[in-house]
Amino acid sequence: MRSLAMGMAVLLCLGLSACAGTTGSTRGSAAGNNIDYGKVLAVNQWAVRRHATVVWIQYPQAREKRKDG
Repeated sequence: MRSLAMGMAVLLCLGLSACAGTTGSTRGSAAGNNIDYGKVLAVNQWAVRRHATVVWIQYPQAREKRKDG
């Protein structure tokens, strides 16, 4: 019975931590649409060629084009 309770506690903790790591509709919805995919691809390819690992904490944002007349 004790192992069942421990197993359920572990599953509950894993489930809650998985939910906490996702971005909801209020967090990052506008910022997520402006990712500079070209830079991400270039850096990842550079890392693969040099046997390195890249962990993106915050993806680079693409610059917005000016709307000057």
